[in-house]
Amino acid sequence: MDFMEFVEDYYQQYIRVLNAFDKLSLEPVLDTFLDVRDKGGTLWVAGNGGSAAIGDHTVCDVTKGTHTEGEPTIKSISLTSNTAMLTALGNDLDYEQVFSQQLKYYLGKNDALLLVSSSGNSPNVVKACEYANSRGVPTIAFVGFKGGKLRDIAKHCVWIPIENYGMAEDAHQSLMHVTTQYIMAYANQRVAAEAQCD
Repeated sequence: MDFMEFVEDYYQQYIRVLNAFDKLSLEPVLDTFLDVRDKGGTLWVAGNGGSAAIGDHTVCDVTKGTHTEGEPTIKSISLTSNTAMLTALGNDLDYEQVFSQQLKYYLGKNDALLLVSSSGNSPNVVKACEYANSRGVPTIAFVGFKGGKLRDIAKHCVWIPIENYGMAEDAHQSLMHVTTQYIMAYANQRVAAEAQCD
């Protein structure tokens, strides 16, 4: 197998999947992020493995990456980032409850939940989604493959139709980036317009 042929094929497939997914499904994600900000809520984020890393990265970009002086901040917290809590719940309850149990402790009425899962079927993210749904809190899923259960139960879903974990994760990372960069670009545009009016 030739490495450069493999590289070319990977990126050609990735370009095709980026062109193929439903871009309109991102609009409710943006609206939910802004609604959390405007109501002073918290965006909770969860995932496993590479998706957990994307979740932690999302927290950084949603909060720091969209912050504008004088504007409310989007507060965001990863349910995977507290190792002591995660391992205590996994040990004392079971791994399927490590996210839903934290939501039972923390979830507020003005909050939202973002779940990142390539398969859409990881039991712990499905349970978290079900719990947040039962509380009437907006749920967002970034999924790949066939979408799994999350595609059916999350209130808002962005589905990347590719059966390749790397490409699904690459795309999920880009969903977070395009959304947060839009929020910052819009804020900068507004600030510039206000400065011209002064």
